[in-house]
Amino acid sequence: MPGHHGFVRSSELQLRPREWHDLEFDRRDDGTVSVAALAGTSPEALAGVLYDLSVGVVLRSITPGTEVQLRAAEFESDGRGGFRMHRERPTLGLVHSVGHGRFTYHWKGALAVGQWVGVQVAQFGEADAHLVSAEADVLTWRH
Repeated sequence: MPGHHGFVRSSELQLRPREWHDLEFDRRDDGTVSVAALAGTSPEALAGVLYDLSVGVVLRSITPGTEVQLRAAEFESDGRGGFRMHRERPTLGLVHSVGHGRFTYHWKGALAVGQWVGVQVAQFGEADAHLVSAEADVLTWRH
């Protein structure tokens, strides 16, 4: 039986053009707040985990014709108490023409012990855009 968590972000995030932004969620369904790791940090991760994630974001103030990209990013310890990106997963890029939109991304993967996965978003317009909200659902299984 897989584990499941839902994540919600209702606070706005300013997206500077041509930069990847880590998407931190305001809360997880178990009450945990300020969450960037969607899988890989729970007790079952002691043996590594398989994950299946789905994320949806709502953006506004996008320059019409701008490409928006979403991707999963896997992280590991940097050996100094922090984390570094271990692997960028394939990116989904979409162009939106009306200045706002809802975008979704799905990915499945495997994490070794000590690794975790998060989501990143980028927009390639000429001005800042705003992420208004986001939701994610993640299923996990032990390796």
